[in-house]
Amino acid sequence: MSNAVKIIDEISTFLDKFSLKKNKLTKEDLIQFIEEKWAEADDEKYRIYEAVIIIGRMTNEYIWAEDFPNMMRWLEFDDLHSASERNAAYVRNYYKGECCLECKNEEKALEYFYLCYDENPDYIFTRAPFCYEFFNKHLGSPRVLPKQEEIEEEDYFNCIELKEWASFFNEEDDCIQCEVLFDDEEEEELTKEHENGIEYLENNQIKILESILTALMKVYPEWQKRYNYNEEEKPDFMPDIAEIKDFVNLISPTTIYITSVFKDNIPYIGYLFSCSWDGEHGLGIMTHKDRVIEIEGADTAFSIWSAEKDRESKE
Repeated sequence: MSNAVKIIDEISTFLDKFSLKKNKLTKEDLIQFIEEKWAEADDEKYRIYEAVIIIGRMTNEYIWAEDFPNMMRWLEFDDLHSASERNAAYVRNYYKGECCLECKNEEKALEYFYLCYDENPDYIFTRAPFCYEFFNKHLGSPRVLPKQEEIEEEDYFNCIELKEWASFFNEEDDCIQCEVLFDDEEEEELTKEHENGIEYLENNQIKILESILTALMKVYPEWQKRYNYNEEEKPDFMPDIAEIKDFVNLISPTTIYITSVFKDNIPYIGYLFSCSWDGEHGLGIMTHKDRVIEIEGADTAFSIWSAEKDRESKE
């Protein structure tokens, strides 16, 4: 009987735990664990979808470590997986070339890029600029490449500093990614209402955060039943919570969405958090000022429908 499903599940669980804020394991621990478990699993692993994710992760780990031989070994595992059959040879050769270039082996990267180019001369020029710019320099007749458009810093608003949030969540960076959801893509300019919302957030950081965590505290017990972690996994992913400060190791703010739905000259604002209990979908909250109007999965953070529905109900 195959052991692959069980072992791949063990690796996936380990990766989930490794991504937790309270994780104390090192990259070396991660690599050692996966290498040992991968060696234990029989060849049925090459038919399991989650194994592709693990192969990709280990390939990247060795790229980051600039360990070329081990990176190539995991690329060979990638070729063995049944999912590799879905891609043409030129696609696989391009991917190997990109990995080699990222791992600082230009000679091997060029070899794979030529294999890709010989089968499909246009494909590489549709991919990552750093790859096709490198390859183009080695062609006998280089192509004229389009200039990359430069986005000027002042043309968009992409970050908001919330020092009190950073302090609460023990984050080193107090700048949180911010996206303004404009009604009209052709007129992407901050309005006075948008600026009012940003100013309100900056001046009421703790008040807003307390409202969000209080709302989460109310739904959390029911969510524990929904996710139904077993007794072994529960302490890591969804432990019992006594007070709102206990969420500090379970969630982290990732993106703030400033909508173009306004009430009292203040926009509805959504907050996206990563969370330990649902690494795939995350946690989303929609608010107006310091009032939480909805709390659910990630898409709630940018749900214009929720904001409009609340505004209409209050009019």
